[in-house]
Amino acid sequence: MAYLPSKALHPGLMLQKVLNNSDMTQRNLSARTGLTEKHISQIINGEANLTVDTALLLENVLGGTASFWINLDKNYQETQARLEREQQLEKEIILLKNFPYGDLVNCKYVEQTRKPKERVRNLWKFFGVNSLDFVSNIEAVAYRRKDGAGVKSEALATWLRCGEIEAAKLDLVAYNRQALKSLLSDVRKLTRRVDSKVFADLTAMLAEVGVGLVCVPHFAHTQVNGATRWMRQNPVIQLSIRGRDADKFWFTLFHELGHIINHGRKEEFIEFINDEKNQKEIDADAFAQKTLIPSAPYGVFVRRQDYSAAAIEVFAETIQVDPGIVLGRLKHDGYVEFAQLSYMHSKLMWMPD
Repeated sequence: MAYLPSKALHPGLMLQKVLNNSDMTQRNLSARTGLTEKHISQIINGEANLTVDTALLLENVLGGTASFWINLDKNYQETQARLEREQQLEKEIILLKNFPYGDLVNCKYVEQTRKPKERVRNLWKFFGVNSLDFVSNIEAVAYRRKDGAGVKSEALATWLRCGEIEAAKLDLVAYNRQALKSLLSDVRKLTRRVDSKVFADLTAMLAEVGVGLVCVPHFAHTQVNGATRWMRQNPVIQLSIRGRDADKFWFTLFHELGHIINHGRKEEFIEFINDEKNQKEIDADAFAQKTLIPSAPYGVFVRRQDYSAAAIEVFAETIQVDPGIVLGRLKHDGYVEFAQLSYMHSKLMWMPD
């Protein structure tokens, strides 16, 4: 293990020692090097750095090599920077409680450690910052969300950062809005699957039209279902699979697709649990409802007033969606009690690698 000094020693201390041993004054050194007495005094007192030019001058006057003096200054600068960094690490330990470090460990984004300073250091690397204070600058969308209702901005920023890391791994073509609209019917058909390959197939389908899809498990203090952001020239959807309910997952996906198709490229959207809805969120909900369950056949179905499990299964088969999606819509619209037919809500038995 390399030796790491606990104190930064300025090269001016060595310069003074060499002058004392050679019975040379600062004035003598000034006369021999052309450096001003003031500048020499500043180096000795640690007020000025020892430059390469100065090192070359000292080599001629005091002997030895310029590299000796250069390395003294280099080691001083490096040690000073390291000690300042250690102080910054110590100062930011208090901020650790705001970040879901355990969730990041579980998802293998950071290493497990009980040492607080190591945790801070790992979070710096995870976010790509030199201070946790800078997280608000890179994840501004999270910090526009006021803490409350179980949400911490730092936790939300952490979850979004995971999505950014995963999105960077995707191979996306240029986004094609018309191609995405044409793909929606094929995506709807996937809702009837809960096998382990469905996420990979869904991700590949969307990538072919320039839409990124990433899944990051739900983190504590986020209360988030999904988010949509533009990264470079592509829209990226990030989902949390909170609760693993298939119908909620698919509704959130189509909600986010509604944002991509109908709203601007510069906008960012985050969908929270039981959040107040603005007009764009209401529009995205309507898009998801109508795309998953077209209005005309749904109207015919509800007019029959048969909401049995068998009737729901037949209708879901007709429009090629998961029966749980139909049941969720019926419960939302008040045709079926929320406690009824719960067994029809299929669970996602998969997680992306």
